[in-house]
Amino acid sequence: MECLPVITSVMTGFFYRPMMFYMNIFMYDDIRVYLQEKIAKLPNRGRGEVGKIAKHIGVHSTYMSLVMNGSRHLSQEQAFDLADYLQLTEMETDYFCLLVQWDRAGTQNLKKHLKQKLSKLREDSLNLSKRLKHDKKLSDQEKAVFYSSWIYSAVRLFASTNDKGVSLEALQENFDIPRKKLIEVLEFLVSSGLLILEKNLYRLGTQQTFLEKGSPFLSKHHANWRIKALQQSENISEDELMFTSPFSISEKDFLLLREELAEWLKKFSGIVRDSPAEEVACLNIDFFRVQK
Repeated sequence: MECLPVITSVMTGFFYRPMMFYMNIFMYDDIRVYLQEKIAKLPNRGRGEVGKIAKHIGVHSTYMSLVMNGSRHLSQEQAFDLADYLQLTEMETDYFCLLVQWDRAGTQNLKKHLKQKLSKLREDSLNLSKRLKHDKKLSDQEKAVFYSSWIYSAVRLFASTNDKGVSLEALQENFDIPRKKLIEVLEFLVSSGLLILEKNLYRLGTQQTFLEKGSPFLSKHHANWRIKALQQSENISEDELMFTSPFSISEKDFLLLREELAEWLKKFSGIVRDSPAEEVACLNIDFFRVQK
């Protein structure tokens, strides 16, 4: 047998990235208090952050300081750009912009009307029944989203590492994913029943994911995690492994190895099933004939 093995260790953990500290905007009815508290929680108590915000929304830092102390108001355009800077979700952006409208409103009737809309958005953000379906299996449309990227599966698995659930902050610390994208992923996982959100913690839902042989989503699922493996291969760890070995072999031994791998996978599955969830890992195995 001619064998050309390539064996390397590959780091399959997650990357840390600086994050904008998460605060539930729906708990606030004043944009200044929200911004001041959010900035204060940043490293060095957010020194220089007002200047960065001003630059992003296209105003002078002095003007932004006046906004922060209540002497000036944001326009709707500036509010929308600021929401983008804060990486707010669509619903959070709607709430933030409504807060700005309420802040600028010149009559009590308008303020009352906007306050009702703010209350409605706040209720919607807390109404789990609108975000959790009770279907027994994912629809094809949901599968198309779930298997569009490795991120969905990884985030869901990470939620299993703590029985009480994991916070958005913990997810941001462990995944190199923009906050807005991460929240979109979480909202989908909650709405499809794959995760449950309670008290700002995400934990596993009752839904299960399974792709039968021949599923149109199976090749995408394989591709997602092999692409992820290639990305991780640039970061080496001594306790992780990548193995690539093109070779020539007899038909008899090919079938023998295939059976031994299948038996090992049964053992592997049993260990994983009974193992406490502490970290997220991935195993990719390819064993195929290269020629037609």
